[in-house]
Amino acid sequence: MTSKRHKFCMGIGIGILILLFLTLKWPLGTPVMPNNSSELKSLTPITSSLEPTINQNEPAKPDALQPQGDDAIAHELSLSKAKLSEFPTEGIPVLMYHSISTIPGNTLGVPVQQFAEEMAWLHRQNYTTLSLEEFYEALVNKTPIPEKPIVLTFDDGYSDNYEAAWPILRPYGFKATFFVTTSSVGPGMMNWDQLNLLVHEGNSVASHTVHHYDLATLSSQQQADELSLSKKDVETHLSNRVNALCFPSGRYNQTTLELMPKLGYTLGFTTESGKVHMGDNPQTLKRLRISGGMSITSFQKQFP
Repeated sequence: MTSKRHKFCMGIGIGILILLFLTLKWPLGTPVMPNNSSELKSLTPITSSLEPTINQNEPAKPDALQPQGDDAIAHELSLSKAKLSEFPTEGIPVLMYHSISTIPGNTLGVPVQQFAEEMAWLHRQNYTTLSLEEFYEALVNKTPIPEKPIVLTFDDGYSDNYEAAWPILRPYGFKATFFVTTSSVGPGMMNWDQLNLLVHEGNSVASHTVHHYDLATLSSQQQADELSLSKKDVETHLSNRVNALCFPSGRYNQTTLELMPKLGYTLGFTTESGKVHMGDNPQTLKRLRISGGMSITSFQKQFP
């Protein structure tokens, strides 16, 4: 009996020692990783062969250029540290762009590389872009705004505004205003889906009339149709209230200015060169034209 009891106790002891050994070698809660390469592959997340890739020869799509990692954190910190101040005495620059592409013999087209260099410089200089609403509140109601404010505007609604300009603007947290000629929305120009995405991302879409006619040559009724129908079209397609008008080719007359408040327009943008200062007429605001081929030095001279 004693011998059997002795063997039983030894068996229990050996079992406890084995258990202790196993616990030390593979602590509880620690997964045992396979050492076979084929087994390791089975634990790697599978990436679909249909996942889109970025073609370096094509403009990057907006989603591909969202700030990531440290860039995203730095961007959020820069926004949170932005100091609010009064309307700058030197004025607010409202930049006027058209197509962001190379158009031989036409300075309305700003090459992509030139535009990218200009936006990178503005970002390094700590400029903050304003939406139309923020700009209006600062100009009319004297609402404080971030230091070094700027407004970016694009006329006509070229498709490259979405395909080339927006991917450059987005990583910097820049927002812009796009003045669209509503009869041209579609093939060859930005479409409503693209405009809707821009609005969803914090940009503004406003009126450049229906047909881009010279307003100064139209009757009062014709002008009213151009202003009211374009406004209605944008507001119908987008979750975007329209209160700004960009005069086609900068042309307007007294009739235009009288119609604007009646039809719900509080801001009007011209092609006259200069910055916007406190006390300027909100209906006839100046802008700074940025031309294709402008050197970065000439660009920098536009700013205080």
